[in-house]
Amino acid sequence: MKRKRILAIALTVALVAGSLSGCGSSTKETVSGAEKPGESKEQITLTFLRAGTSENVQKVYEELISAYEAEHPNIKIEYEQVGFGNELETKLNTLYASGMAPDIVRAPISTIAERASRGQYANLDAYIDSWEEKDDIMPTAFEVASYNGNKYGIAIGIEASFLLYRKDMFREAGLDPQNPPKNWDELLEYAEKLTVRDGDTVTRAGFSIPTSAGHSTFIPFARQNGAQLVDVEKDVPTFNDAKSAEALDYLSQFSQENLLIPFINNKDDNPFDSGKAAMTYGNINSFITLQAKEVDWLDELGFAPGIEKEKISSFGGCQIMFMSEEGKHKEETWEFMKYLFENENVWKLTTEAGAAPVKLSLKDKYLEEYPEIGAAYLEALEYAEGMPKVTWAALFEEAVCTAYEEAMYGKKDGQQALDDAYNWLMKEMGK
Repeated sequence: MKRKRILAIALTVALVAGSLSGCGSSTKETVSGAEKPGESKEQITLTFLRAGTSENVQKVYEELISAYEAEHPNIKIEYEQVGFGNELETKLNTLYASGMAPDIVRAPISTIAERASRGQYANLDAYIDSWEEKDDIMPTAFEVASYNGNKYGIAIGIEASFLLYRKDMFREAGLDPQNPPKNWDELLEYAEKLTVRDGDTVTRAGFSIPTSAGHSTFIPFARQNGAQLVDVEKDVPTFNDAKSAEALDYLSQFSQENLLIPFINNKDDNPFDSGKAAMTYGNINSFITLQAKEVDWLDELGFAPGIEKEKISSFGGCQIMFMSEEGKHKEETWEFMKYLFENENVWKLTTEAGAAPVKLSLKDKYLEEYPEIGAAYLEALEYAEGMPKVTWAALFEEAVCTAYEEAMYGKKDGQQALDDAYNWLMKEMGK
């Protein structure tokens, strides 16, 4: 945890202040040679698979690809995108098993351990070592994309969740808008005061969290309570311990006590976005979305780094650029990856995705762009923790989501839901 904290602080300071396995000398010479890959006359097609379905981000990628193809007439890039979770895993499994590995994959941290250990993601150490831009990349962008001491990718954007709340609703409920809840007890107390009902129907949620697909809600609350969730050294899950169960029971109170409006994460709109909730967890993309909608209460938004019990923990994420080991055009792939990391392109991609750009030279521009939320967001980055780097991360997510939903809908208490999910996962892992 101390190491993660140091890395997160390093990222914050950077914003505020300002071995391809078996890859020998021939690769380095090709990458740094006089003739750049992509300048030859050979017609080459690169395939690019992106995890994510945001139309705004899709549009940016398509524009960047078109511009790159115009500059490199012999290069054609076939772009495809797919949803996160099982959809992504199924797609990757199919492509790698059929010998049709995508040249470039933009995917979350949860894919690293499995894909790197299988030899599907290429080790990028040799490429990065000779990259003239490497010193302008935040160290965290390399750290999150590393596995067993080697760099398998580069994060193009880093994000963290933080607490968003409505100051006007706080005042209406007799709460001080300058003092958002700081711990579990206060969060529940505030939610009770902020919830508005019409009979038994909640018309305004005190605290908006999903009732389904809630791994990104459960994980930080479990960590706030001191849970570890997995034992990386022993390569086993530990999310059915008492601390995790207590966290899940705590979250289910918001549902059982009728303090929220049900919604499915990454599928339904968060009620907070339509003014039907007083508090929620979000990220910069949440703020950008509200700006784009031109809501008339944008000036009433308050921000806080997060809630704590034993500690503060927020859910951190990043989208990482990987290269497939099976790719037939690695040098051309690397040239395109470098193009995506040019300042102008990183800026377009990360601001549309709601993340912090990883280029140190963009720090001042970033802080100027988001003066309203800069301080809270930078503090949230200090406490951000992502998905565990285990080969069974996708199964872990599925198990946790199942337990979360069962508890939120009152089908099981936290301990039973997590025990059942743990047993299912261990069986799937063959342990």
